[in-house]
Amino acid sequence: MKFFKKKICVIGGYENYKDEFQKGASSKSLPIENKQNIGVNISKIDFSYRNNERFEFLLWNIDCRQQRAYLRTIFYKGAEAIIIFISENKVNQILQYFNEIQERIPSITVIYCIILEQFSKETIINRHFKNDDFETTITSNDIQINEISKPSDIMDQICSIALKRTKYKELGNVYFIDFIHLNLLFGDTDVIDECNDYYEPETHTMEITQIINTEQLIKYILKLNLDVYFESTNWLKFKNKNFGTFSIYLKNGNVYYSPKICEKCKDNKCIKHKKTPFFICIEPGESIGWTNIKGFDNNELLILTKILALKEGTENDLPRSLLKQIKNINRCDKI
Repeated sequence: MKFFKKKICVIGGYENYKDEFQKGASSKSLPIENKQNIGVNISKIDFSYRNNERFEFLLWNIDCRQQRAYLRTIFYKGAEAIIIFISENKVNQILQYFNEIQERIPSITVIYCIILEQFSKETIINRHFKNDDFETTITSNDIQINEISKPSDIMDQICSIALKRTKYKELGNVYFIDFIHLNLLFGDTDVIDECNDYYEPETHTMEITQIINTEQLIKYILKLNLDVYFESTNWLKFKNKNFGTFSIYLKNGNVYYSPKICEKCKDNKCIKHKKTPFFICIEPGESIGWTNIKGFDNNELLILTKILALKEGTENDLPRSLLKQIKNINRCDKI
């Protein structure tokens, strides 16, 4: 049996419905008061997909009311998927949340769950989707439109794409629009809710993660004539003579590491060998950096810095936190 741990965020203006969804789907949950106090509540979902894949999801139920709007985007980091509850009377929120997520998160699954109460799927599509903005967004982003009959269908979609991401590293954002009737979503519940308006995050009050300008970044990597090579369009790989091989995903700067000790090992049954490459956490320091190149900002500079540091780095000049991770991974349990 294969086991996966993933994070899911639930957002949208239906606070009571989101709470009810969390309650029905979760095996364990923190007190719902956390959402009112800190802007999010966390629970655990145990979900079996197909026959041999088991998922443990941490569900982050995020408060999207006006007084919490400045907070919500900081909870997105590390999410495998985002579920957005959409009112049939406020369908335009699809485009608003689309722009919010598109600017911040690469390689994520986004599921818009339109809750039907008075109208049908066909009615909403004819009323709202037959305009240039919606048609362009749906077509250019290959958004799949479905009508589902139970909440577990949403989890099936998330699991399916999560497994594809494991297999295909280049998978970008994947979007679904799911229509579901209220009584199919919650059964015979007496919970009622009125969807809030969309409140834009106050991006000027805090640092946010922006999508990386990969075109500009690749341009400067090639100009520097580094001894690196591209596995594919957005995956860069290079060797460090002291430590082993590093791979960087240029869309978000994630670093993966194949230790020297595993590259030399011929024991294919070794558990550690099967886990390579390992994820390496590299956080920016206090300096925010600078650049006068248009479209080449701190995020791109950070990735370029990672490449330069990891390519030639030694035990004398790499940060202690990074060296500690590398040394821990390089240990061989057999030896």
